[in-house]
Amino acid sequence: MNLNIDKTNIEKLDLDSLQAKSNDALDMLWNVAWLKNAMNKLDRASVESLQETAGKICSQCEVAVIVATGDTAKMIKACTSAIQQREACADVIVFGDSFSPAEYAEVMTDLEKKDFVLISVAPELETVAMRGAFVCLKQLLVTKYGSEKAIDRIYAVAGKRSQLIAEDAAENDYPLISYPDNVPAIYGANTAAALLPMAVKGADLSEYLDGFYDMLASPQWDINGADYGIARAAYRIAGGTKEHFLIWQNQLADFGKWEENFFDGIQKRSLKMPVDSKIDSADAFDTQIIIEEDQEDIMMPYFEGCHEDGSLNLLLNAAAGKYFFENSEKKTGVQISLERLDSYNLGQLMAFAQLSNGITEFLLNN
Repeated sequence: MNLNIDKTNIEKLDLDSLQAKSNDALDMLWNVAWLKNAMNKLDRASVESLQETAGKICSQCEVAVIVATGDTAKMIKACTSAIQQREACADVIVFGDSFSPAEYAEVMTDLEKKDFVLISVAPELETVAMRGAFVCLKQLLVTKYGSEKAIDRIYAVAGKRSQLIAEDAAENDYPLISYPDNVPAIYGANTAAALLPMAVKGADLSEYLDGFYDMLASPQWDINGADYGIARAAYRIAGGTKEHFLIWQNQLADFGKWEENFFDGIQKRSLKMPVDSKIDSADAFDTQIIIEEDQEDIMMPYFEGCHEDGSLNLLLNAAAGKYFFENSEKKTGVQISLERLDSYNLGQLMAFAQLSNGITEFLLNN
């Protein structure tokens, strides 16, 4: 397992009373739809089909616009923002959670200058916001390319409760990929809703799904993942009211925002570090997430306080470690470290987040 965990002060929480229940949580989770699907893995043909569709999309456009709202949009952003766009692949933007005329105008003005395709993702019944985004962007496609060519630039992922998208796809005969039954959108990181946009940006889906599966199947899960889920539940049960997700690297910013939306009842904030380092974490449960080897590094001229090797990446890691572990007796939380953020490790991180959140949610409700 390439995902490492360091714990600070969680032993002061009452973990023992929840340990036995965590086994019940795992027994329950092995039977939920998203986890059963993950353990069965997508067959090779399905993965290749998604990669081929992504390849066609990349050949058509500079930008793929993902029309999605709510938990679906947050989950897709968490996955795609973490991926560095590869050469010959398209950029990905997620749009749909807005009634702002200014935001619509900005997006549509930008798209008028670029070749783009539309990917609508509707696991559930479409919201008014999503319907508005879809019909406006579809009309822009028609205006720009003509009715017949516009249809060749529309793709969809939809569940059984979808109405507008499913009906439009059937009427116009553009590709429609099924979203699995009984999988909440926030737990959709191993479904086509996430996989197709990720592949468009350049992710290797086979590696991503291998990482996702290996995390769930890891014998170390009970040591790391379950303890993390238990600790967060114990903190809440003890009266804790604040969780912070400490994000030091931009490509994980949307991951932090996605994490904020699992289960309700507590104040959760994704903090951009070091900008938000002055926010008091004394009574919070902190989850700090660090990529040890960032995708890029900058060698800096010498200045007072710089890392002795001149590496910005090493300076970031040192600053994060100092912030999290200094005065650790006053803090409660966990640091999650990834060696690097490639497709495999991203799969591990997304699986870890979904399963640990599932454990916490079960323990809080049972």
